[in-house]
Amino acid sequence: MFETDQWAFSGVDGKISLHKWQKIIDLITGLFSAPSGYIVQATSKGYRVVIKSNEGGSHFETNPILSPHTPLFCKYVVQSNNIVYVNAASKSEAWNTLPEVVEDGVESYLGLPIHWPQGQIFGTLCLKDTKKTSYTDEYFELIEQLRDLIEDDLALINSFEQMREVAMLDALTNIYNRRALILLAQQKLNLAFRLGFDVCCLFIDVNDFKKLNDTCGHEVGDKALIILAVTLKAHLRDADIVGRLGGDEFVAVMQVNDKNKLNSITNKISTEYSKALVKSDICDLSLSIGYSFTESKKQSFETLLNSADQAMYKNKLSKKRDK
Repeated sequence: MFETDQWAFSGVDGKISLHKWQKIIDLITGLFSAPSGYIVQATSKGYRVVIKSNEGGSHFETNPILSPHTPLFCKYVVQSNNIVYVNAASKSEAWNTLPEVVEDGVESYLGLPIHWPQGQIFGTLCLKDTKKTSYTDEYFELIEQLRDLIEDDLALINSFEQMREVAMLDALTNIYNRRALILLAQQKLNLAFRLGFDVCCLFIDVNDFKKLNDTCGHEVGDKALIILAVTLKAHLRDADIVGRLGGDEFVAVMQVNDKNKLNSITNKISTEYSKALVKSDICDLSLSIGYSFTESKKQSFETLLNSADQAMYKNKLSKKRDK
């Protein structure tokens, strides 16, 4: 799911042109004759300026994060989810102690909430001035219209992320599909080579899955696959890449700090999967798991995957011999 409580931009964003937002801010500050204007994003982590006007008069820099506890005009806009207009802050007991007033000399502030398409707060569109102002209703209508342009862009971002999720996720298990798995795993391997950490690929196969489908039906088989996906996500780290290659074949790609702990990880996955199956009244199924590690040289994910596949197959054969 698309997370609205995450920082939306870091530098130049590929989904929309931030130059457009820059033009909006510069246009507003020009029309309002204000020395500074901002688009500020608010999350649970704090407040961050995404765009500021090109004119001077600002003590803020784009991108530094201010604590959510920082007393800011923008904070009151976010908390009230409403327009805040203060035209003579130094004369108001409610506002004259804010650092923006005392330290930065802000006398006038106009801020509007910006929303994601589902209604959550994205942040604020705001103007600051060092002198008293008297904005008319026409000014308010104008800045609301320009705010709506920003919200239209956020709707596009939301739609883009939703479409990307659909394209990258397996329809049945809601984990990465084969295409996304290969792409993300190769990126992780490239990063591992540059930074010098080890990566492990787990190849996971459900034993006797065809027999389950033939005896209990595909609905039960699908449920068993969903339970495996949930088990993997629950007992691996958020940073690990978990995907379904197809059928009953699953893959996990993870950074490894201690190779000696890998057996306990695979045993945990197998044990928890069995428990979850029994809890859902599905006959107990075992897993065959093979793994491979990156070498010091740069390599393709296909090579790592094939090695893990071969190890899984050996594990499966050994289980058949033990029966």
